Amino acid sequence: MKSFLTREGIYYLFVILVVLIGSILREVNLMLLLTAFLCAPFIIAWRLGRFSLCGITVRRQLPQRVFAGEPFAVQLEVAKSQTPSKRKRKFLSCWGLVVIDRILPLRINGNETGTGKCYEPAVYFEYVPANQGKKKSYYGKLPQRGRYRVGPAKAETRFPFGMFRHILELTAGNSDTSELCVYPQLGKLLPKWKLRQHAAAESRQRNQYRPSRVTGEFLGVRRWQQGDVQKWIHWRASAKHNEPVVRQFEQHQNRDSAVLIDLYHTGELDAVQYENFELAVSFTATLISEVSKRNGCNLFFAVNPKDDYLYGKICLPLIDDALYRLAVAEPAAEDRLAQLLLKAVSQGNADAELILVVPKPVDLNYSPRFQSVQNDPRFRAVLQRIRVVDTSSEELEQIFAVQ
Repeated sequence: MKSFLTREGIYYLFVILVVLIGSILREVNLMLLLTAFLCAPFIIAWRLGRFSLCGITVRRQLPQRVFAGEPFAVQLEVAKSQTPSKRKRKFLSCWGLVVIDRILPLRINGNETGTGKCYEPAVYFEYVPANQGKKKSYYGKLPQRGRYRVGPAKAETRFPFGMFRHILELTAGNSDTSELCVYPQLGKLLPKWKLRQHAAAESRQRNQYRPSRVTGEFLGVRRWQQGDVQKWIHWRASAKHNEPVVRQFEQHQNRDSAVLIDLYHTGELDAVQYENFELAVSFTATLISEVSKRNGCNLFFAVNPKDDYLYGKICLPLIDDALYRLAVAEPAAEDRLAQLLLKAVSQGNADAELILVVPKPVDLNYSPRFQSVQNDPRFRAVLQRIRVVDTSSEELEQIFAVQ
């Protein structure tokens, strides 16, 4: 525990010294007695303030999901407990307690960045009774995605007279240390993106409806066209319309998705490249968030250059895992995009939408990155289905907006 004199304490100590020096020079006993009275509050402020911080413990409750640029709340619980060796201080409560939390950005490997800003939110507790606890929350925003270390906290008080500033650095036993993952900032998919997505779905599937009782529920009737099966002619409706009409049944569309993000880059990123890189991560996170609203569909997700990928029914753990991978994603010199594209084709449905997000232009037809798979029939199938979203292109503003 550390104690420092405040500005008020320095002024008060100066008064004590003036009275003491005056009493010694003038040899006035009453002034010496006054000096003793003045020293009493000074000593009490030092000892009582330190005693009040003994036994302070801090616990925190972090939110389950935190996105960059969005507000979140952290609940702090402060308790005043006593150890058996300090029974004489068991009834000493704490007033004017300030708990300062610490939020420090981490690297992917868990080490401190060194250049990252350490955030120190403070929460004021007016009174913490002995052997009891108090709860309060603080709110904040984190501008960057990634992993953060939260804690340990420190407690501070100026009780009782404000002459001393007592600081207690809480250890692991008195303050837990947690890890917080901040997901990428979410944006908004504009209507033009949805129109393109709908057009791509229509191109993948020629007929949205087909005359079959097995495929779906009865939708209505339409005019008879060349090639329609005669047994699906609705004779009663045909007599009413004075022309042949056939039954039309709804065909359930497959809305499976395969989303890949290419983070291949050699060398260091400049300011423009870094901005395009973060836009690619943000767009992919927004796309994953939109896909999570679908029920009963499958999702394939991969980050180049990682070998592993995610595939399964859309559920909350799968979406959280995908967002976590985007939160800790970094550019790398390894390139496994061709292999991941083939895995997306082999794992996903043939009618699933395939989206590749890149921070810089890429040519799938003539790039040397794909020479090893140019003759693979699965790769030729990829070229017919894939939609490439380049975040360095000016067209991004027409389909995506950062909130």
